[in-house]
Amino acid sequence: MTTLIFVRHGVTAENLNYTLIGHTDPPLHEFGVLQAKAVASALQNVSIDCLYSSPLKRCLQTASVIAERRRNLEINTCTALSEIHLGIVDGMSSFLAYERYKSLMDAALDDSLSDFQFPSGESRSAALRRFQQGLDSLVAKHKEGTVCIVTHGGPLGLWLADYHGDPLGRFRHWQPHHASIARVTYRDRRFHVDTLDSTDHLSNGLMKPPSQPS
Repeated sequence: MTTLIFVRHGVTAENLNYTLIGHTDPPLHEFGVLQAKAVASALQNVSIDCLYSSPLKRCLQTASVIAERRRNLEINTCTALSEIHLGIVDGMSSFLAYERYKSLMDAALDDSLSDFQFPSGESRSAALRRFQQGLDSLVAKHKEGTVCIVTHGGPLGLWLADYHGDPLGRFRHWQPHHASIARVTYRDRRFHVDTLDSTDHLSNGLMKPPSQPS
């Protein structure tokens, strides 16, 4: 049996400013660093055999905080764990994107559309497919033990929507909070979600920065 510990990266300034970041590559906000430290503390008594991360900075920084408390735990980057590429709106303020591309943004927010992609971007189905292929590769390589995976809300939301039989258009309903932890086991040739969106470690004011609207 393989145990997968999924961690969504801590927040960035762009997350807090409603900027659309897919492959745009900002670092963690200082609040996100505090969240990453809380994740590391929550996992300190968990035996982790391998650590994988999206190659984007916000995940690598989160993974680095987890790794620095452990001896001989290297960070392995995996492009399959990257965020959805948002094409022409990647890195753009959501307000500006809505002003310039209203019909596209309306479509992107339409839960009834199972598949969607921005021009020059990645479709939801393609993002789910490469994320699933990445997970399949990891459990094939690590048939036993615990693997920690630091990734993004987009692919996690898509994967969880698919796992629960929901249309991909509802992936936002399944996106875990920033710096949350989930536990998935792979046994009997199937993935089993054991715990999802655990945020108990963020209870000391780390769920939401003071300046972020409710």
